[in-house]
Amino acid sequence: MTCIEVENLHVAYGSIRALHGIDLVIQEGEIVSLLGANGAGKSTTLRALSRMIPFREGDIRFRGRSVRDLPAHRLVALGMAHVPEGRGIFPSLTVRENLALGAWTQKDGARVRQAYDQVFGIFPRLAERLSQQGGTLSGGEQQMLAVGRALMTGCRLMLLDEPSMGLSPLLVKEVFKALQAINAQGTTILLVEQNAHMALKIAHRGYVLENGRLVLEGAAEDLAKDPRVKEAYLGG
Repeated sequence: MTCIEVENLHVAYGSIRALHGIDLVIQEGEIVSLLGANGAGKSTTLRALSRMIPFREGDIRFRGRSVRDLPAHRLVALGMAHVPEGRGIFPSLTVRENLALGAWTQKDGARVRQAYDQVFGIFPRLAERLSQQGGTLSGGEQQMLAVGRALMTGCRLMLLDEPSMGLSPLLVKEVFKALQAINAQGTTILLVEQNAHMALKIAHRGYVLENGRLVLEGAAEDLAKDPRVKEAYLGG
């Protein structure tokens, strides 16, 4: 089943065109990586998909339904969660409070308890820091909290923007291992990540953006072997 389908998507910031008619499809259960240099339009793509910014032309269909006229909070209720670059946690709130805010769409107490169990199963460190303010966590723990808060929504699709930014290599491996576990439990993932090697290692497929246009797509293992991708994003 198709999770999300993007057709002829155009986005502009005033007179500056950011996306030039991109098309992409993500199937349920996939991890798909979106690669590109700074300014290529990767974060813009995620923000357009989650309706954080408007788009000029085209359409986005989430699980068969057009989201063109839906506000961002309705998409959360429908099963889409966006973990932004910079994590976006509430630093003055505790870990417990941050996670509870992620569950605002959940009306079933049993499902909320299951969501907590899922989060703590993947990120046991968060269970040890429930009463700690989010702003006092390490960078890696804050990233875990941001992903955990997204899981609390009961999302079917998670949009992740640069989850490894600012983390040590050891923590990067830990976060990517967690993403694989989340995917194995049924969540589809669209991943924007500067660490192309790690992104392609865990992804099923990938797309490459250049100057707001999709220039390559294919199986992750094929992209990892492509000379153009190797030269531009994998250090030759």
